[in-house]
Amino acid sequence: MFACFGNRIDGVCVKTDSVDTAQMLIDAGAATKAPCFHKSWVLVGFDSAKDELRHRIAVSYDIIF
Repeated sequence: MFACFGNRIDGVCVKTDSVDTAQMLIDAGAATKAPCFHKSWVLVGFDSAKDELRHRIAVSYDIIF
């Protein structure tokens, strides 16, 4: 699984390459902590820029693949 979304969250949970990267995205305001996932996962909101959302999903896919 490289991405997860549902009707109770307003975005897509994606995997990052490390806890540090996840924390950097959270600190920059580009994402929030993904609920019920490891610290290396973040929640990117549906209201994020489409390019950013697309990039985060692609990176997550590459990491898992």
